[in-house]
Amino acid sequence: MNPWLNNLINRAKYSRDKDFRNHLYIFLICCGISLFIWFLIKMSDDYVGEIRIPLKYTSIPADKLLTEADDEINIRLHATAGDLFSAKFLSGRGTVDINLSRMDLKKDRYFDNYYILSSQLRNQLSQRFDFAFTGFSISPDTLFLDFEEIISKSIPVIHDLEIICEPQYQIYDSVKIIPSSIMVSGPASVIDTLSSISTVGKSLQNLNKTIEIRLPLVLPFNDSKVKFSKTEVNAIINIEAFTESSISLGVNSLSDDSGISIQTFPEEVQLTYRVAIKDYQRVIPEMFTLSVTYDPEKDKGKNFLKVHIEQKPDFVRVSRIHPEKVEFIIRK
Repeated sequence: MNPWLNNLINRAKYSRDKDFRNHLYIFLICCGISLFIWFLIKMSDDYVGEIRIPLKYTSIPADKLLTEADDEINIRLHATAGDLFSAKFLSGRGTVDINLSRMDLKKDRYFDNYYILSSQLRNQLSQRFDFAFTGFSISPDTLFLDFEEIISKSIPVIHDLEIICEPQYQIYDSVKIIPSSIMVSGPASVIDTLSSISTVGKSLQNLNKTIEIRLPLVLPFNDSKVKFSKTEVNAIINIEAFTESSISLGVNSLSDDSGISIQTFPEEVQLTYRVAIKDYQRVIPEMFTLSVTYDPEKDKGKNFLKVHIEQKPDFVRVSRIHPEKVEFIIRK
């Protein structure tokens, strides 16, 4: 440290001379006043400064998703130091909201994106900064925005249930999901990849009556841009007691060659089926149609033909046919 300055500090600390201390205080006050006046003079001088302001886009079209955009602008100001200070640290703080519904949004001629001329923001920025300045410029002069189309579609809900019933009980019909489909909306590139949605997996054991359960959906995307109309569905599992029964049915003989007829042996087969007890009385032989078909090219030299079920009631489940194949002879 400078010896003169060090001596002055020591005298100020330890001196008992009141006149010296008073003169020192007056000197320091004068220095402070001079510094303040110098500061005021400098604050009134014109300077050039830059302010970086973040952007926020609002009123985005409902059928579009903003995927990428310029997120800030630079403002170059020609103003006094005081105005620059106010702009940068007071009124310049925070974001500038760009209301797209009020902007002249143009589509690029050569690329699949849109743009806004920054000059459209001048009035908004002039109102934002409450000071007088000689002029300002905005960069970049063009703000580019990329949009993706928002689409919606209905996709079916598929359950992931393992269902095991008690002996003599079965699912009466298919598991009923309510709702059977949901609406999903979001970026086209994402929605186009969805063909269905699944419920969470669940195992149900020893069922002997109809039940209804709530099942959450497995949402394939943890993305706020993708919206699902439902996140849960109801599943109704209709359980009924079943019994087994048999019926003798004739076999229709068919031939791909109209000049050939065939006769089967035996002419009737035994069909064993399972049916819900409540539907047992509904079953009659006329509900069933069995047949064999002779193909001269494929079946030449064969002695047996397989019996096929052409028609049966939806509420009946065929267990077996005996015999599965029948002998036949050709009659021309």
